Amino acid sequence: MKNRLLAIGLAAVLGAGMIGTVPAVASSAMSDAVTSGAESAADDSVFPFTLTTKDDQVVTFTHVPERVLSTNPNTGEELMALGLGDRIIGTCYNNAEVAEPYRKEYEALPVIADEYPSLEVVLNLKPDFIYGRSSAFSDKDTAIATHDKLSELGIMSLSSIEGYKLGADVEDVYQDFYNLGRIFQVEDKADEVVDGLKAKIADIEDKVKDKKQVKVFNFDCDMDGGAYTPGNNFTSKLIRRAGGVNVFEDLPETWNTVSWEEVVAQNPDVIVINDYGDTTAQEKIDSLNGNAALSGVTAVKNRNYVVVTLPEVFASSRVADTIEKFAKAFHPDCFGSQAG
Repeated sequence: MKNRLLAIGLAAVLGAGMIGTVPAVASSAMSDAVTSGAESAADDSVFPFTLTTKDDQVVTFTHVPERVLSTNPNTGEELMALGLGDRIIGTCYNNAEVAEPYRKEYEALPVIADEYPSLEVVLNLKPDFIYGRSSAFSDKDTAIATHDKLSELGIMSLSSIEGYKLGADVEDVYQDFYNLGRIFQVEDKADEVVDGLKAKIADIEDKVKDKKQVKVFNFDCDMDGGAYTPGNNFTSKLIRRAGGVNVFEDLPETWNTVSWEEVVAQNPDVIVINDYGDTTAQEKIDSLNGNAALSGVTAVKNRNYVVVTLPEVFASSRVADTIEKFAKAFHPDCFGSQAG
């Protein structure tokens, strides 16, 4: 087993300001410091340890969790990929399906709320660990509670890094799996999952490395008379790894509203449609096709659309599959009969 010393939770050693990942040199140099108990599937000698998560909140992990709440499909998918479905006592905010291999098991789990449950509902379930997107962890009425508040109540919790880190990339998904592997003492399985993702992504990147980047616009939804679209975020990184470039990736925020005039000026070759919510992907496509201002845009003229669900473009076990899906759409000639 490869020992993993996770940067988050080692601020005293590595310095403040790190978010979720360890530089390769630091990780290698510090690996010998990991207790030999980590070699055991469930050795209590590795506890307690701390991880730093959203808003630099520090969470202390005292034991392998037994009662887990999954707050989002993509983070539930990460848990399922590690074989932890039997620890999940409830799910919520199921606005998309999880990957096919885990779907039947995941959908059989109790759904405790359409969106995020109240803290009172959560406390009644008596979870010892909550894992989800960062939107689940705040003091807003729409969230459950902050990580600090949950810690005060004796509940361990963690945000998936991609949801709160500006410019997140696949390495942050790998770190999610390493973190979960350490928490649940399934580090071998985490290594297996990550190694599989790395190998597949490397193969895809090799296939498209000599191709000209296609221009891509990611249409999430209509917003303020324009379009809601990602800037410096995870989707943009997936698009780049697939041989494309998000035409708005230089915008400073993870999500931004742009005018349709700006979309026309960028003239994307491909439009990626985020499929979720009350407006279907086909309705979004119809709105683009019916927008006279977009009639000259290459992607619209050619009806060149790629539809993705949110777990496909969030941190999940499917990141390599999503990159492949994009690459086949952007550069079908690189995949021969596999394209489409």
